[in-house]
Amino acid sequence: MKIIPQPHKIEKFAGEFVIENNDTIYSDSAFMPVAKLFAQLLHDANGTDLVFVDDMEPAKIIFTVDSVIQPDAYIIMINQGDAAISASNEVGCFYALQTLRQLFDMDGNHTPLACKNCYIEDYPKFGYRGLHVDICRHFFGLDTLKKIADLMSRVKLNKMHLHLSDDQGFRVQIDKYPLLNTVASTRSGSEVVTGGKRFVDNNPVSGYLTKQEIAEFVEYCNALHIDIIPEIDMPGHFVAALAAYPQFSCTGEVSSVRKLWGISKDILCAGNDDALQFAKDIVTEVAQLFPYELFHLGGDEAPKDRWCNCKLCKQRLSELKLASFDELQAWFVNEVRLHLQTLGKQVICWNDGIYNTTSPEVISQHWLGFKRKAMIRAANHGRKTIASPNFHMYLDYPYSITSLHKVRSLNPLKGVKRTAQGSILGVEATLWSEYIRTEDRLFFNLCPRIDAVSEVAWGSKHKGFIARVKHHNRVYDQLGIVYNKRATKRQIFGRISTTLKWWKKDSDIELIKNREVK
Repeated sequence: MKIIPQPHKIEKFAGEFVIENNDTIYSDSAFMPVAKLFAQLLHDANGTDLVFVDDMEPAKIIFTVDSVIQPDAYIIMINQGDAAISASNEVGCFYALQTLRQLFDMDGNHTPLACKNCYIEDYPKFGYRGLHVDICRHFFGLDTLKKIADLMSRVKLNKMHLHLSDDQGFRVQIDKYPLLNTVASTRSGSEVVTGGKRFVDNNPVSGYLTKQEIAEFVEYCNALHIDIIPEIDMPGHFVAALAAYPQFSCTGEVSSVRKLWGISKDILCAGNDDALQFAKDIVTEVAQLFPYELFHLGGDEAPKDRWCNCKLCKQRLSELKLASFDELQAWFVNEVRLHLQTLGKQVICWNDGIYNTTSPEVISQHWLGFKRKAMIRAANHGRKTIASPNFHMYLDYPYSITSLHKVRSLNPLKGVKRTAQGSILGVEATLWSEYIRTEDRLFFNLCPRIDAVSEVAWGSKHKGFIARVKHHNRVYDQLGIVYNKRATKRQIFGRISTTLKWWKKDSDIELIKNREVK
């Protein structure tokens, strides 16, 4: 059975189950929204209509609540002409629906829809199964984000980490500081690699999500059981905001939104009380837009050059009797964290923004793959951790660096003590958009690697992954989504050459080659 992510337990029986027009369906009231969605998907697939009945006895398809099943898990029993779907909560029932969607191959336009008789028992290994989307370097609006959320829901990913601010753009409406949307949301050009050259073009990039759009997207994701985790990166990667309000930098001289990628020395001033309040005001407005527990403060790649030469920062360091500017960053993050805590939020930071004095309450998102031992050490000491090692989970990298097979090979728990494995909350893949300028390129980089991410996050370790990916590619064909048609092939030769061309000649080299594949 070609299902992604593969269920943990499947037993096959003789015979098959066929869904025909006017078959009966029953649902407990708690699962009625999912049952109705199931009926709608059937109708959309080939026009089959189900008849809802009030009594379970005569129903051919049954959705029932079973409190014994663990949360977010589900059981499907299809045999002897009946299909019974059980879960203890709506989330588990929704995941069962996604399995049924693939089980009956609803994207294949078959008439009638049928599947082999079977018993499926399934549950997620990790509670955190995420995808990070950077809309700062290049802006992707509501329609694109909805498409991404749809793809996530199909493979049971449940956290969308939305990167809303960076050096190259500020992408969320903030009423208290309107220049964040008139100045910080637009840059005059971008660093590009094309035609064998790397240069800065003169094509403006702009855009941001309005509060109304975010409210719509939150409602959309809630229906898909996806939480949105907003990220406002600070104190580093803050140039766009400082271009709008330079008085909150150490020099007061930040004049434009950054066009180059990489790391800027200009960061938010930690010694300025008004700058700290600026940060708190921003996260307050953002926190009010996203009704979820987690909030990301970034914290990565924050060079301390400006702080070392800033009178206010040095004064703060002295007053607090801190040993280093790294400790000053830990203090700054904790001040914002405590503020967010009053708003009911728990903070995540990238691992290179976490220091010895950083609050143990801060969740670490570990991205530096070559520092895996540091992640293991942190987890073993009890720090909650999300695994995002760059050479396995960075989907902005070309396939020549991070292949489908490499994504699939990640074991987030390797090296972590059995008693500490609960500290690994889950995994998250990332889509940074420096070199992702178009929607086609975005989905090419995402698909089908999202299938591998889901298997790692769900905890599936079954054979036949490549065959299932090839089967699932038909979904992308049906949806008209660009995907890497060569991803299932092991690239033994040419990987270094392709990587060099991606970096030096054309960042779209793999997408260009993909267009040649029939």
